[in-house]
This record gives sequence, structure tokens and C-alpha cells, in this order.
Amino acid sequence: MILFFKRLNIIIALTFIFISLGLIKFKNNLAYLKTENFNVDAIVVLTGGKGERIIEGYNQIEKSYEKKLFISGVDDTFNSEVVLVNILNFDKAIVECCIEVGYLSKNTYENALETRYWALEKKMNSILLITSNLHMQRAHFLFDQLSGVRVIPYAISSENEIIPLEEMIEEYIKLLISKIVFIKKYEI
Repeated sequence: MILFFKRLNIIIALTFIFISLGLIKFKNNLAYLKTENFNVDAIVVLTGGKGERIIEGYNQIEKSYEKKLFISGVDDTFNSEVVLVNILNFDKAIVECCIEVGYLSKNTYENALETRYWALEKKMNSILLITSNLHMQRAHFLFDQLSGVRVIPYAISSENEIIPLEEMIEEYIKLLISKIVFIKKYEI
């Protein structure tokens, strides 16, 4: 019985070390998730934050081949013309020609699927994915697995932003769970 508890303690200690090292790697990767040079068909923005992601997506439209922006995960009360034109002061002609809004997704997994259907319909092969730096590792992983397009990450962060430890741990655990689900999915 003592041997069992020793082995259990070793397993718990190794698990704790593995998770701690993974969390450190996760934190260190937050700063490296923004691409300055990209060649993509369209821009995809995942909602959240205070609108800075949508504003950044709007600012990047001209750099995409198709001059398209898709905003995924929008609440069904969102009126795109009112918010984009009247509140964010986007050019109405650009909003009408170049920005589409997806109302179907409620989480990152669904964002990737919603984007997949949009990209297939629009014949897009590559996207610039814009979300927060904390969310990007999981979003990029899920989009790589599900979207069917080449995904270039573009993380939005504030230089002075301090991410609470509990939020970082929560997002890291969500990333681990996502990876475990896909490992299990493709197991024979």
C-alpha cells in the first residue's frame, strides 16, 4: 500500500510539473501571436473585448485579396449598420460591400465551423484570424482543425494589459481540453 501512495505522489508531482511548464510556455507564447506580413483572402474577427478586434479587422480589410471582413460570434441583437457605421464610424460603403456578420456561433468551436461555411461559400482559402492574445492559441488550434482554410494568427493585446492568473489558467485548460478532444477524435 505504501508503494502505491509513493507512485501516486510521483504521478501527481509529474502531472503538476507538466501542467506548470505548459502554462509557462502558454504565457510565453502570448507575445508571439501577431503577424505583420500576411497574404490572405479575408479577415475573420472573433467577437469580444471592447470592439478593438473589430476595429483592427476593419483596419486590415485593404490588406486582404478579397477585401472581406467576417465577424463571427455576434449576438443576435447586434445591428451591424448601427454599430459599425454610427458607433464605430466605419465607412458605410465599406460596411455594405465588405463586412459580413455571423450570428450562429456561441463559442470558439462554433466560430471555426461558422467560418468554415462562410469561407466555403465565398471560396476563401486563407484568413487572418483576429482575437485576443489570451484566446489566440486555442482559437488558432481549433480553426486549424475545423475551418478548412489556411489560418494566420493576429492577436490583439494591450501593452499594459495584465492578464489575471485565473484567466490564463482557465484558457490554458480549455486549450488542453481542445487538444485532447482532437487527439481522441483522430485515434483509430
